[in-house]
Amino acid sequence: MTRRWSLITTIAVLTVALAFVVTQLVRGQGAEESAKGQAGGPAEPGPGAAGSLRGVGWWPLHRSGTAKAGEHDAVVSDGAQWTDGPGGGALRLDGASGYADTGTRIDTAGKDYSVAARVRLTPEDMSGFHTVLSQDGDRASTFYLQYSGQDENFAFSFTGARTVAEQAGQPQAGRWYHLTGTYRQKDHRMRIYVDGRLAGSREAAGTVKPTGSVVVGRGKFDGKAADHWKGDVADVHLYDRELTPREVSSLSSREPG
Repeated sequence: MTRRWSLITTIAVLTVALAFVVTQLVRGQGAEESAKGQAGGPAEPGPGAAGSLRGVGWWPLHRSGTAKAGEHDAVVSDGAQWTDGPGGGALRLDGASGYADTGTRIDTAGKDYSVAARVRLTPEDMSGFHTVLSQDGDRASTFYLQYSGQDENFAFSFTGARTVAEQAGQPQAGRWYHLTGTYRQKDHRMRIYVDGRLAGSREAAGTVKPTGSVVVGRGKFDGKAADHWKGDVADVHLYDRELTPREVSSLSSREPG
């Protein structure tokens, strides 16, 4: 009997000890994973993460130029009027003189960045180049988020380098699309997303330094305004970082609150 109780006691002690070891191992693994998340590359931000999808500048363009993020309202020129849009309104541009100046500049020469907008083409806008977002440099734009009639598709471009949305279908007039262009300085990787999905990517380096603001509805080339957008635009965002694919998908699906 004494031996039996001794055996039972030993088994109980070993069971408690094993449970303690397992608990410590689980805690240690959790701490290791947490440390990896802090020391590794950029993690996917959670829904409430700082640096939200509002960006450093956000212009819904829902029947006004009022900014929701950043410091400047967009100044709308002649050749533009308000119309209906996917979230309550949009800016309609005439393809000749209409544009909006955001009054905001992003560092496209030294930092990662991203730009996004919702766009709708007209049948008259399906040839040539038409730029929905750009940033003024001295003689040309630092980037162009645009439609390329030569490629019959959307593109994210620098002077002398164009990333075409080859993995997306040919755009149709009268339909709303969500476009996002991103750039990462480390490996000079530029990407274009259409409706939240990666549609094109290439390695390219922009050489134009920013001297002016981000502009909605035109580009700049040879020192002059060029490639005006004829169609509608809404929900313009600027970011001083590269958006992740998950963030692009989220932004495409729904505007931030």
